[in-house]
Amino acid sequence: MPTYTPAFVRSPRFVTQAGTAGQDTSCKIYIHNDPDAQPSTPTYTLSKPIPSTLITSCAYDISPYLREYITHTSFTEITSDTAAPVGEYCKCAVEMYLDGLLQTTAYFIGFNGYGYFEDDYNANLTMVSSTPTFLEQGNYQVSDTGGCGGLFYHDDQVVTWEAKYTDLVTGGTTTITLANEVGYIPYLHSSYTTNGNSIQIIRNSVNKGYYEFTPVCEGKYSVIDCDFVNRYGHWQRLVFFKANKKSMSMENKEFNLMPPSINYDTSSNIRQSFNTNGKQMITCNTGWVDEEYSEVMKQLLFSEKILLDGKPVKLAQKNIDLMTHLNDKTINYEMKFEYANPMINNIQ
Repeated sequence: MPTYTPAFVRSPRFVTQAGTAGQDTSCKIYIHNDPDAQPSTPTYTLSKPIPSTLITSCAYDISPYLREYITHTSFTEITSDTAAPVGEYCKCAVEMYLDGLLQTTAYFIGFNGYGYFEDDYNANLTMVSSTPTFLEQGNYQVSDTGGCGGLFYHDDQVVTWEAKYTDLVTGGTTTITLANEVGYIPYLHSSYTTNGNSIQIIRNSVNKGYYEFTPVCEGKYSVIDCDFVNRYGHWQRLVFFKANKKSMSMENKEFNLMPPSINYDTSSNIRQSFNTNGKQMITCNTGWVDEEYSEVMKQLLFSEKILLDGKPVKLAQKNIDLMTHLNDKTINYEMKFEYANPMINNIQ
């Protein structure tokens, strides 16, 4: 079985072929989703010549082609290590040719994530973070009513990766071996839902990552679960604990109608509204959170898929102040969303 290199395809992923001026290069891309096997014929074939004696290599960006095979629909709650939906990632083999002769073959596993500018080109985010998990290390608040969210990972199946759960109050521990190539585990182990737990990610007995999940009891407001696809290309749960407010707006088009005769009916509309529909908005608050939530909010702002309590929404704002305890003392983020569907069903 080949070893697959993670590719985060909202950023470019380049493969290159060197040669001399005038030589022809080509790139054959074979893309598939599990459990299907690699196709026998290329999904895409790209080609171009070496441009000059000064530029002696050609670069191909394979990211746009991999993105076509990745989609996120909904997040499914789990209570144990579970394989990720196969449509949320894809695999590919890339063959590089020079003058028709095969030079190299590389294997990639594509996730719908992205690197920041400072991560440089062809960023491998699992190497940047030193863990196979798709969540920024840190402390997180979850609801004490259940449905806590899932920690996604990519296990290259080469070394042994484990997740060690530790009860935040009693210190009791449970260690599980990550068993799936692409999978996810619950933020809270079923034995520690009352007190919360930390998760240590362990590679061959060496600690590589740390997360802490604290259950919060919200006695006054309705808790809203926000599931969004983060920079790693997988689901992350953010909980809005405090006050939320819904609003709506209506829009239509108005026209002056021509009366059927000069002796018009005074009870008939002359100015008539058409295509009347509405949209619903909601404003949510996180409650008091740690300073490191600034990274969570930044990734939420960049997300292309957001669900509030399972319903699709889109952000109704394009900017946010990233707060610090030094400047702001206590930190609460207020976010505005718009439900991503019209209120009246006019889908044809």
